[in-house]
Amino acid sequence: MGKSIHEDFARFFERPTREDLRNLIKNNFGELPQCDFKADWPALPKLARHILGIANSKGGCVIVGVAQTEDNVLEPKGLSKLTDKAEITGGIKRYIPDALFPSIDVLDFSYSTSEYETLVGKKFQVILVDDDPKHLPFISTAESDDISNNAIYVRRGTSTEVANYQELQILLNRRLETGYSSSREIDLETHLEQLKILYRHIDEFHFSGATDLLDTNLGTMIRRLMGYTTKTPNPNYPKEGFDAFIARMVEKKKARIAIDLNVANI
Repeated sequence: MGKSIHEDFARFFERPTREDLRNLIKNNFGELPQCDFKADWPALPKLARHILGIANSKGGCVIVGVAQTEDNVLEPKGLSKLTDKAEITGGIKRYIPDALFPSIDVLDFSYSTSEYETLVGKKFQVILVDDDPKHLPFISTAESDDISNNAIYVRRGTSTEVANYQELQILLNRRLETGYSSSREIDLETHLEQLKILYRHIDEFHFSGATDLLDTNLGTMIRRLMGYTTKTPNPNYPKEGFDAFIARMVEKKKARIAIDLNVANI
């Protein structure tokens, strides 16, 4: 039975369909470390704490609309209404680092009909949290009754707890294994804008002639327009112009993608 439960979760996490959620609810007899069931939406700080714990524990999900009875049996009660995704993500935003948000998704599930009659007419919502070891550990960014600021939460069994020393070492080792460094993280547009600024501050040619007194970039433009000057190459100008650099980078990126897709020699 245990193996079947974990297989149901793996299938749902990989491909979250109505049928896979139905099987996960139907076959389960309690919570899993990767899967937290809630009868209704918890307070937003508490929800953020669970999301952080799941994110630091190789990913998982929170399924809302399923209650756990005293004997640890899961009972699909459903939700009276579906909460807007923007309301959920906006409510947890202050407690969760920006790097985590691309890994979070909120899904809606409604059952007008189902082979599992208990689900008929009921609604559920699921928060999926993908595993992202590059940005580990995810640290809380605000404090409230249910969450501490600057805390690292993990899933310990079926509960969400502050990481101990051993758990923190595991998180750091997973981050190091990716070879990723946030100090190198700067978006492409910023790089290109900075490069354009540098190119604007150096002339490709030296000009001489009747308008030598105009030694600014504006002067260079006037010289070119009026044709009063002669020009000689500037020995300090980069051998590779901006456009040539961009074209070369495009080819390198295409080659890298081909390698990653295993089609470099095709």
